[in-house]
Amino acid sequence: MRIISFVTLFIVLSAFLSAQSYHGKAGKAIKGATVNVGAMALDTITDYSNFSGIKTPNKNWKAPDFKTNPDRIIYQEAPSPQRANKPASREVSPAPTRDFLSLEDNQRSIPPDVMGAAGPNHLMTTLNTEVRIQDKEGNVLMTTALGNFWRPLPGTTGTFDPKILYDPYNDRWIMTTPSGSNVNESKLYIGVSTSSDPMGDWNFYWVDTDASNIAWFDYPSIGFNKKWITVSGNMFGGDYYRTVFVFDKMAAYNGDEDINYTRFATYEGFTLVPSITYDNQAEDQYLIATGDGDQNGYGYIKKFKLSGELNNPVFEYQGDIGIPEPWSGWGGDYGNFLPQLGSSQLINSVDARMETVIYRNNKLWAVHHVFLPAGDPQRCAVQWWELDTDGIILEHGRIEDQSNTFSFAFPSIAVNANEDVMIGHNVFSSTQYAGAGYSFKAYYDDPNSMRTYYQYKEGEAPYYKTYGGDRNRWGDYSAACVDPENDIDFWTIQEFAMMPQGGDTWGTWWAMVKPSFSPVADFTSDETIIPTGESVNFTDLTIGVPSEWQWEFEGGVPAVSSEQNPQNIVYPNEGTFTVTLTASNVLGTDVVTKQQFITVSSSILPEISFSADVEKVCVNQPVHFTDSSLYSPIQWEWQFDPSTVTFINGTDPYSQNPEVEFNEANDYAVTLTATNLNGSSTLTEFDLISAGGYQPWFAEDFEYNGFERYNWEIENPDHSKTWEIFSIGGNSPGHLAAGVNFRDYPAIGQRDRLISPPFNLEGMTNAYLEFQHAYTQNTAVPATDSLIVYLSADCGATWTRLKAMGEDGSGNFATHEPTADLFFPQVASDWCGNGWGSECNVIDLGAWLGMSNIKIAFETYSFYGNALLIDNVSISQTVAIEQKPVISEVQIFPNPSNGIIHVLVPEKSGIHQVELLNQMGQKLMSKPVNGPGKILMNENSQYAPGIYLIKTSGTGKSSTHKVIIVR
Repeated sequence: MRIISFVTLFIVLSAFLSAQSYHGKAGKAIKGATVNVGAMALDTITDYSNFSGIKTPNKNWKAPDFKTNPDRIIYQEAPSPQRANKPASREVSPAPTRDFLSLEDNQRSIPPDVMGAAGPNHLMTTLNTEVRIQDKEGNVLMTTALGNFWRPLPGTTGTFDPKILYDPYNDRWIMTTPSGSNVNESKLYIGVSTSSDPMGDWNFYWVDTDASNIAWFDYPSIGFNKKWITVSGNMFGGDYYRTVFVFDKMAAYNGDEDINYTRFATYEGFTLVPSITYDNQAEDQYLIATGDGDQNGYGYIKKFKLSGELNNPVFEYQGDIGIPEPWSGWGGDYGNFLPQLGSSQLINSVDARMETVIYRNNKLWAVHHVFLPAGDPQRCAVQWWELDTDGIILEHGRIEDQSNTFSFAFPSIAVNANEDVMIGHNVFSSTQYAGAGYSFKAYYDDPNSMRTYYQYKEGEAPYYKTYGGDRNRWGDYSAACVDPENDIDFWTIQEFAMMPQGGDTWGTWWAMVKPSFSPVADFTSDETIIPTGESVNFTDLTIGVPSEWQWEFEGGVPAVSSEQNPQNIVYPNEGTFTVTLTASNVLGTDVVTKQQFITVSSSILPEISFSADVEKVCVNQPVHFTDSSLYSPIQWEWQFDPSTVTFINGTDPYSQNPEVEFNEANDYAVTLTATNLNGSSTLTEFDLISAGGYQPWFAEDFEYNGFERYNWEIENPDHSKTWEIFSIGGNSPGHLAAGVNFRDYPAIGQRDRLISPPFNLEGMTNAYLEFQHAYTQNTAVPATDSLIVYLSADCGATWTRLKAMGEDGSGNFATHEPTADLFFPQVASDWCGNGWGSECNVIDLGAWLGMSNIKIAFETYSFYGNALLIDNVSISQTVAIEQKPVISEVQIFPNPSNGIIHVLVPEKSGIHQVELLNQMGQKLMSKPVNGPGKILMNENSQYAPGIYLIKTSGTGKSSTHKVIIVR
């Protein structure tokens, strides 16, 4: 429990006031789609449609001062000489545990509007330009344009000002973005993930921000509690006010078709920031806004409250809170105020609006930057507040340099479970380029204090970019958050000035900070069950940043260690043994003992497991094997059947993780023998590697893991728009297809290829390539985009054109009538063979029968037209399911089937086995054939609806037939 000492006199007037309540208007947010984000895009996808939406809003605009009504003051702190002369802490904020680049400037937006959040396993960055998902080591998992992220919703070419949070109580990401900076098109988007994985599905909703089309919505602020997602914003246009949207949180999480919201409007204050509520029991939600910073020697902020029932919230303005340390709300020439090295051009500082509000432990923390001294600003400072829910100030302070050498701006605040505080912010000075930093306050630090800032990313160059406007834009904001994995560690993402890349350039950089506290000891080891005489490596997992470690190893040699991560602890005798770790720092000590943690056996042998990075390969294509065997193997021997392989890159049959080329078109069995101190074990994986490629039947519907399922390759010569996975409708199975969106690709004449895995057509009597496509012409463009299909018989070294397709106005290629709208198929008639225009595609591959190392390429030729999609790509010995099978003596019926499949085998067929396979070629069931007659497959109807294969094999031949199970 924290004890607060008040050394100043204060006036509490809240008992004499009544809050001002507002009437809200109910509405429904419209569900646009449920979308798989991981399938949206891969990396470096540029959305050219956003070019016209470069953000340079409100030329020469200045936020007004909102005067404080003395009758509305709920708390006012009295002047204090002790506080006015309080020195800054000399202790420097802790260094980051890790830091790395997020997104760079693509020269398409000022400012970037820096925002991000941390989940249990991911970081998500949302800028005006792009959205990026990374793991916590900085590896990029997905990048797409902001407009493309929201693509299923209307009006996505005008997106700006994204904000994102993570809800640790329901394990969901929450994102909001406005679209349309005019009164006729203004919308607000809300997206929520369906799990903690941002690469999974999201529910997308949108609302019209002003149905009367009088004002448009700008600069969202977002928060949540157990009931609501709350988004506030500033309205411009024919009227000027603030609006607050209060959404039903769980309805959005559940994916309801329409979710309830209540809309409030007020002329009180500017940029009302709702609290991010770290308490899943709290009924109410609070909002804070900046008030008049310089009124009769005081500066004020404004407090608001949301309370009441889920779908009938009450919104009220409670009053103002003041301190006797005034500030100006604006500085410089239309905000161009912040100094930098190497340039006389000042960086824009916007104004003193509130940025972040946190609710935790019945307290509120808030942060913004201010301009000092009031009336004649010479520097910018970060100002932070800690309040109770009645508005009484518990602590407040500033991050500032009273010598006016350094300025600090664009802050964001985070508070962890221990009430440590981190404020992320930018650092500006005429002695350095614009950099990224943060300031830290431990829960045990002095009240009203903040440690000296830590600059974790230095600026690299001067920065000046206006796109013809009056302001050298920066910010407008930043992000700091607590890591939900432990509710202790902090993350922040900040902007910094990069080295120029085609013009002055901004960048964004993540940093993670681990605060110190009394340790909580824990550890793990690389092995817990070992053969006699083997060694174990231990890893410290203690949280709290320990500085000393003392280990005790029962039965181990050595028996003790003071290293953080002891290595090579040998256990010479059989038995089970205890391990103890004592971890300490200046704040305390903790001990963890794990009984019978290490088991030493004189009989245990390796448990073998291994994998290959690719299983269907061209002849002589390298394959990398990885051993993951348990129980301390120390020797390995690899064997292949047939033995026609070559070990490469310095590996051999006795390497733990060899690299191998397979020298003939064949199915290879792989055997690994692994040996530990007790002896050897052997495992054989039959037909693990198919050199020469897949043996059809092959089918790709792009529904599972996008292009990675079958290792499709993409050739993207201009490193711009290329093949992606899109959400579509009207086709089955599923809702995904591969394609290129030419509407967002103004570069005419670019070619992009989607290249298949290899195929082996040996032993086939005929073969056909089939695929479906969807496309329509853009009426604004006189030409057509094109799709060209190629085949390579030498694993991609050379290519033969199979078919070239482009629309000539007759529907020879297009599947929908020409349109000026962006086209993505939604119904069956949008696809080939189902409505207007082209039939689907069947290409005879008979000329390549008997060959292996076959690859297929789908090449697009761009002409700024419309989206072109392909789906359900297959290679088989049958042409559509309605036609007779190639091996006519085998009859399969009914097809489609509602469950049981009959396979009729005639006399003298030579067939001795019938198998049911899934689309991956995995065997589901197998039955022997002892003569002519009928074989029943799936007789218990145990397999779900979908596409399957019936494979018949016998003396000298085999065939595969496509079947469909329906219900």
